[in-house]
Amino acid sequence: MTTNERVAGPPWSVRRERAAQMLSSGMDIARVASELCLSPATARRCESVFSAGGSEALLRLGDVGRRQQLPAGGIEHVINAIGHAPEVYGFSARSWTNELVRNFIEREFGVRYSYSHVNRLLRDHRQCVPDDQQ
Repeated sequence: MTTNERVAGPPWSVRRERAAQMLSSGMDIARVASELCLSPATARRCESVFSAGGSEALLRLGDVGRRQQLPAGGIEHVINAIGHAPEVYGFSARSWTNELVRNFIEREFGVRYSYSHVNRLLRDHRQCVPDDQQ
């Protein structure tokens, strides 16, 4: 598929399609999941759906999980914040952790997320969250 033929869709659809293509080329499921920050189960589902119906089928999957509750610009505010030391935002820690990001989101926006949802938010808006920040 060329760039001009690519099906336009939400940001997560590009990652799903890439996973399907990598798996179809014979790449190991663990490597695909790791490189694209997907769970192995999600990577396998992408491969199955892509094989059955191509890019359009992946787009029809829709989004999964809880809907965004942060206001417009909220995630950008969070991403910007974790680019600085936590001390800048009144925390005593030297580096950001999942729990600290959760606390920051709750303090700034009054929204409480689970650990896994915080990981997903960060993953979806960055290439990958480093292991020491999960």
